[in-house]
Amino acid sequence: MLKYKLSSLAALYAANVLDGGRTIDEVPAIIRPEVEKILGLSSGDADANLSAQE
Repeated sequence: MLKYKLSSLAALYAANVLDGGRTIDEVPAIIRPEVEKILGLSSGDADANLSAQE
């Protein structure tokens, strides 16, 4: 189970990013940090995670 509280909207956007419906850049800036936290991304390691998946 998740060990932190999150908003429902952030969870929906995170699921949408995981499904490929949106990119992280398409998430509204106001909730992007929370979505990145859910996805395990931060502004510093987002590129590292993408290149590791390739």
